[in-house]
Amino acid sequence: MSNRMDKLVIDGEIWLPAGKKILDGRLVLYEGIIEAVGEKSDIILPDDCKHQVYDQGEKLLPGFVEPHCHLGIYEEITGEERLNLKDILVAPDFKIIDQINFEDIGFKEAAFSGGVTTACILPGSAALIGGVGAIVKTTGPDRVVEFEHALKLSLGENVEKPFDHSASQLKERLWQEFASSTSKNIGKALKRELTVRAHCHRKEDIEIFLELAKCFDLDLSLEHATEGGTLSGMISDIGVSLVAGPFFVGRPKKEMAGLNRFLLAEMVAEDILVSFMSDYPSNPPDMLRYALLDAIKYGVDEGKALDLITVNSARILGLENRVGSLETGKEADIVVHSHSPFEPKDRILEVYIKGELCRW
Repeated sequence: MSNRMDKLVIDGEIWLPAGKKILDGRLVLYEGIIEAVGEKSDIILPDDCKHQVYDQGEKLLPGFVEPHCHLGIYEEITGEERLNLKDILVAPDFKIIDQINFEDIGFKEAAFSGGVTTACILPGSAALIGGVGAIVKTTGPDRVVEFEHALKLSLGENVEKPFDHSASQLKERLWQEFASSTSKNIGKALKRELTVRAHCHRKEDIEIFLELAKCFDLDLSLEHATEGGTLSGMISDIGVSLVAGPFFVGRPKKEMAGLNRFLLAEMVAEDILVSFMSDYPSNPPDMLRYALLDAIKYGVDEGKALDLITVNSARILGLENRVGSLETGKEADIVVHSHSPFEPKDRILEVYIKGELCRW
């Protein structure tokens, strides 16, 4: 393991945003931060540094940023889940950070099989207002990035059926809560101090959340948004972001009948800030790597596809100055791939979190 008091220099092929690469590159890391990045010939090897060279065809990529999952609150082996407070429709002050089991094997799979280094853990979708999420590192010594991130809202079958509410009744309750609730976290959302992450599939539910965002000036991210392609103009005009997927679950509910494999390409074409999720446990924790191939298959350019789960997802999480790309001043979350991530035979060889080499 590297000593964070020493400088660590890593040489190899460095992948940057928008499909750019430095084929013979150099990264200088100090105290967990990228101090310099560029052509190896332009950066003098510092004195008293540790030096690691990857020159056998490996690729140095930023750690993927998982924008929406339930790692550690829906456990791999036991099946134990702590996604929501049971049978409570409105729970804005429920904190998911208190529910996370950081020893769950799913985190290791995400990091060492999937190349995911940062993950947003959100409450489930079984409540109209489900509580507040958190952002964590998937491995390494310092796990918590943000103890409180985003207020989770949900519309659709997951809420309507168990609470026997119609969409119009849920909409009315939403407006009541945002207009008069004394909840600290709803108050933060109204001040745009907390993003609102809104679970929705149907066009009419997406419209409700867009109307809510306009009415109360919310910082909104649409989650799933299965029928979002029908409202791309409105989504673009209002300026909300979108986290699509998961794409490997078929159509398990009626509200997903309009599953659109071209949704990501349509959102990119509209210049909407978009990413995609594993929604673990809906998909395995390493699924973002394989979903990249699906994104390209359905019309997203390779460079832009990789940006969706690096710089784009970092922006959606408000972490664009910390993670999502290998740039000066950002945290040194570096994943060493055996091949291009667009090749099925690609494997994760090594994972650095804040400049520290991590082991399973």
